[in-house]
Amino acid sequence: MKISVIMPVYNVQDYILRAMDSLINQTFKDFEILVINDGSKDNSIKKILDNYDDDRIKIIYKKNGGQASARNMGVNYAKGCYLFFMDSDDFIAPNTLELMYKEALKGNYEIVYCDYYKYYSDTNKEVIPMIQHYDADNPKSFVTAMPSPWGRLIKRKLYLQNDIKFLEGYIHEDNAIIPYLAALTTKSSYLKEPLYYYVQREESSLNSKTYDKRWEDIFVSLEHLKKKFVSNNLINEYHSELEYIYIEYLLHAPNLKFLDYKEGNKNIKKISLIIKKEFPKWQKNKYYKEENIKYKIMCTLFYHNNIRILKLIRKVKGK
Repeated sequence: MKISVIMPVYNVQDYILRAMDSLINQTFKDFEILVINDGSKDNSIKKILDNYDDDRIKIIYKKNGGQASARNMGVNYAKGCYLFFMDSDDFIAPNTLELMYKEALKGNYEIVYCDYYKYYSDTNKEVIPMIQHYDADNPKSFVTAMPSPWGRLIKRKLYLQNDIKFLEGYIHEDNAIIPYLAALTTKSSYLKEPLYYYVQREESSLNSKTYDKRWEDIFVSLEHLKKKFVSNNLINEYHSELEYIYIEYLLHAPNLKFLDYKEGNKNIKKISLIIKKEFPKWQKNKYYKEENIKYKIMCTLFYHNNIRILKLIRKVKGK
């Protein structure tokens, strides 16, 4: 078995057939599909059973515990030489597994990355580079890739030998482990081709219309990641990469969620204190220096806890 596709499923009956079709119709055939039923209460699993008769599909049942626990269970059942994680509301191009596996064989790579579409509809999708700051002469740049488990082919041996586990019970669980996994190997490759379709759903926990306290899990996630680098003596070697991850996922990416809701405003000060303690020279970070001026202004305002100006910018932007 060459590849194990691991797909957690929870209440995605409106999306599951598109996801499954994209797998069943792959040009590459030597793989298994591990559907981890994470306690679904809708017809997601019934739709799979009613529409597919393919012995590559294996459905594994468990109590609801979240994506991290479902992925961890999937790895336990996997038999493939490589792992490919996929979310059940997303889908992939027909030649995804073929291209990524062929690339892996070229250099005996342990991780192969691809770009992705931020997908709203067939007529509204945006190509996003998986590694924004990729540098072919700097293998460490792989650590700064978007910290999703999907959009990459991962050698199962690398995963198992390093006892990789997703952080269960939290969102942002990807941030807690994927950059560390990238730091464990120098045998990585990058296909600059969008093969994965990351579907944007309004009902997603990351697109909530009301304040979601789980957004604060980012603090737990990054602390867990830092401990992995420290305990495995990688902190000095990958200081710049870890520093950039803190900049991106504290000062930049999630900060507007904290700004837009009164309940979240307290976290802006918390972000500032964390950065001052952990990475006081963050503005000299080489990856940060490559960002545009808008990015730098927003990060600087958050660092200085300037909520009033930030809200004014948001208000003007919204008009």
